[in-house]
Amino acid sequence: MKHMKQKKSIFIILLLCMLLLQGILMTGCDSKNNDAACIDIVKACSNIAKNGSFDTYAGYGEEIYDDSFDGMYGVQYDMINDGAICYTASGGGADEISVLHLKEQGDISLAKQKMEDRIATRRNTFEGYMPEEVSKIDEARVIVQGNFIVLLISDDNDAMETEIRRIISEGKK
Repeated sequence: MKHMKQKKSIFIILLLCMLLLQGILMTGCDSKNNDAACIDIVKACSNIAKNGSFDTYAGYGEEIYDDSFDGMYGVQYDMINDGAICYTASGGGADEISVLHLKEQGDISLAKQKMEDRIATRRNTFEGYMPEEVSKIDEARVIVQGNFIVLLISDDNDAMETEIRRIISEGKK
């Protein structure tokens, strides 16, 4: 009888340890558990922008974003676990906010270079298309904070960068 109680106690202790371990592992699996969502960052920035400069959003998991990702950024889709873009659908301006959240810290320098390459591509496109937008592109920024990489082309980069950094610092709400 005493032997049976010991086995039962050991079984209960092992079961509790396994449940505790499972809980610890599951909460640690999501590397962006406390990170802001990329779509929330671009939407907040669009609220700062002058009316009409940003009217279209697309985010990670949406077909339009996922299908055009590789061609737009030159970063492998499996390197990110979140992303979003905000732009003017009519093509009437160079304004763009692109936010990527990378899975691995080691991919940041590559992603930053690809965002800088995107600025050059946008500049080349707009030189012949809408030269009045080139000065805005020349003031574009690539912001790095944590595992976030942000491409920012707007009329008010300072205010938007402040908002981006605030949202990323505060994390998910």
